[in-house]
Order: sequence, then structure tokens, then C-alpha cells
Amino acid sequence: MWLRIIFLLFLASAPQACARKDPAVESLIGSEPQRLSFGAPPQVLHSFVEKMKLCWFTGPNPALAGYRYETGERYEGEEGVSGEGYQNVKIFGAGMDDVPAFEVQFHKYNDNTLIVTRNYSLPSGVLAKVKRDIQLWALASQDCMS
Repeated sequence: MWLRIIFLLFLASAPQACARKDPAVESLIGSEPQRLSFGAPPQVLHSFVEKMKLCWFTGPNPALAGYRYETGERYEGEEGVSGEGYQNVKIFGAGMDDVPAFEVQFHKYNDNTLIVTRNYSLPSGVLAKVKRDIQLWALASQDCMS
């Protein structure tokens, strides 16, 4: 009987010991939930920025009126970058030149892109809209009305 119990415990724990941890995902600990988008990071970033400009910064009621954005790239070996580098979009509030209010990171994940968000200071109402839009856009939706 004890032999059976030990054998069953061994079988239950064996797959966990063999599971490979992906370094791309491991480096994102502490971020908000990630979303997978199909396509390479430069392609996904370009599509994202086009939707972002249209949906968040223009129109009659832009969600991020008064904010500005910058695109950039973080390289492997830079301070605070573990694993491979990544491309990003940082959103800054009025008068916040050095500290972003929100960041979207685009990490290479196999042949696709892992989209990671980090909120630093966006208000909850704006944050909810931004996150809904990002979830829709990760699925290749063109919709601005989330």
C-alpha cells in the first residue's frame, strides 16, 4: 500500500520536474497579465501604434487627451532588462517628462509577440479602457469602441 502511494506521488510530481521554464516569460515576473499576439514584435508594434494614435490620441473624445507617447527599444544587458531586449511604447502624462504613466512592452515569443503592460499612474477609468483596447488589438481587432 505505501509503495503504491509513493509511486503515485512520484508520478504526480514527475511532469512538474520536467517542465521547461521559458526565459522570455520568466523575465516578465511582476508585470501585469500578458497577451499573445500573432506576428513579430516590429509588425505588432507598428499595428499597435497606428491603432493607438487613432483611438487614444485623436477624435472627439480621445481617451488619452493631454498625454503623449514615445516608442523605443530596450536592449539586452541594459539596466533592468533581463533576457532578450524588447520594443516598447511609453505613455507620459502632462508634465511627466521622465516618469511614464503606462508602458506597453513587445517581447519576442517564438514567432509571435508577447504584449506586456505596466501601469504606473493611469487613473482607473482610463486604465480600464486602455486595457480593454489592448486585449482587443492583441486579437487583431480594428475596433476603437471597447
